[in-house]
Amino acid sequence: MSLTNSILCLFEITDPNLIVTGISKERCSTNQRIHVVHATLSYQLLKCPHCGHKSLIKNGTHMSHLRLGTLSGGRYEMHLKRQRYQCKDCSKTCGAKTKLVNRNETFTHNIKHQVIVLARDMLTSKEIAKLCGISPSSVQRILNANIHLAYRVKHLPENLCFDEFRSCNHWMSFNCCDAVSHRRIVTLKDRLSKDIIDYFEARFSVQERAQVQSVTIDMNAEYGSFIHRLFPNAATIIDRFHIIQLAGRALDNERTQTIRTIQDKHSRIYHILKSQWRLFHLDEIKVNDSKAVYLRGINEYMTQQNAIDLALDAFPRFRSVYQTYQGIWVYTFWYW
Repeated sequence: MSLTNSILCLFEITDPNLIVTGISKERCSTNQRIHVVHATLSYQLLKCPHCGHKSLIKNGTHMSHLRLGTLSGGRYEMHLKRQRYQCKDCSKTCGAKTKLVNRNETFTHNIKHQVIVLARDMLTSKEIAKLCGISPSSVQRILNANIHLAYRVKHLPENLCFDEFRSCNHWMSFNCCDAVSHRRIVTLKDRLSKDIIDYFEARFSVQERAQVQSVTIDMNAEYGSFIHRLFPNAATIIDRFHIIQLAGRALDNERTQTIRTIQDKHSRIYHILKSQWRLFHLDEIKVNDSKAVYLRGINEYMTQQNAIDLALDAFPRFRSVYQTYQGIWVYTFWYW
């Protein structure tokens, strides 16, 4: 097998008009070493694509820098000399074309295919860019151009989850998924109630939306204002993570208020409440009550349960808040 056929088969290039003239290693403007495949593209063009006359003559070459798919994580390019032609009748020029790449693009179909395959394996844009030797923004452009989202799912699940996330440029976007399988239903570019309502009402009939049994949301009050309108038979459920988060904030507020009432800033109780705040967020089952450990901030050896008891015995109000927090924790994570 010739050198040309070997290199073309290695990159899965099937264009018979391509002829490889050599390979080399060079450095780009960012001082990155790249592997370069030098090739020429030439064939006999019968007629002018502009006027249709058969009066074409060769008119030099044009160098194109194409990005090839990676073989070992490095950057591979093809410096392709394309034959140029000029028409004697209309004086217009044209060039040789190849199916290796789209018009006015430098990324070949090979590297685009690699990006899509890696994206299906749930890799991030930065990881794909590092493996393919391109920039993360180029990865995102390839995905946006080649992956087309469905207009709607075939069947609306009985249990849905609503949430928002920070997408790009600090914008908040809306996300809806199946509460059981965690499969994405839709992702909208913003979280406005109007856009969410328009999406579900335009794509799903009243009978389909009436089959939804529950919608799990966070503490966002906007969702609760239109859920019954979209899903008349659905029950609104607050996510237990946000319930624990709200209870934890209340516990921290009470702890800070208790610290401010302590006059002696060097006392043991003050240091326990100040530095060992994580102990009060632990589940009671996970608190160590048998092995003494060194607690930084207190600078003493004691069990975690002993440190908690010292703070709770000194402040009965804080004990009541702590017991309420533990009760919410046990109920949400053990009985749900």
